[in-house]
Amino acid sequence: MKFRIISRTAMTRKEIFMSVTKWVLYSLVLALSYTIQVTMPFTVWQPYLTLTVAVSVSFFENELSGVVFAAFAGMMHDLAMGSLFGFTSIWLMPCCLFVTLFAVNLIHRNILNFLWMNFSALIIVEAAELLFKYVIWRNPDINVVLLDYVLPAMISTVLLSTPIYLLIRLINRKLGAENTTEDILTAFEDAEDSDDNVRY
Repeated sequence: MKFRIISRTAMTRKEIFMSVTKWVLYSLVLALSYTIQVTMPFTVWQPYLTLTVAVSVSFFENELSGVVFAAFAGMMHDLAMGSLFGFTSIWLMPCCLFVTLFAVNLIHRNILNFLWMNFSALIIVEAAELLFKYVIWRNPDINVVLLDYVLPAMISTVLLSTPIYLLIRLINRKLGAENTTEDILTAFEDAEDSDDNVRY
């Protein structure tokens, strides 16, 4: 079977500038979220904003970009919460990968789909942390941690998810088009006639 090879055009200076600016703004939003988690202005109602920012970026970007951004967001979350460095990234990266795959292939990019996917990612990440920190070691403080810290943090995170989503969507729309799979799918068209750019 023959497949066509997609020719890649070089990015213009304007496109490069817009792409760099977009990721700089994403990073600033992540840094602001990290600062809020470190300073803890909401006391026990401390939202996991770094996780939500990672899910938001993955919701609008491609797979590789979303996973790499999630890795950094997970490490910053660990630093902010005093967790084992890199532990959150292990769980957040596949979550963000599935978020991107769902957004690209199966669902529409809207606030409702983002909210339930963000909530699902939060549950998976926090459930893994509770499992490996408390359940396995039979820590008797798990009820206190769950009810007094994790649950309020989850509620505040969900409440603040909408403004973060709107901010990331604004950055994405102003500085970059949403990703589609059209170019990828066209790479696997059957070639009936001979072509100079054909691989076997």
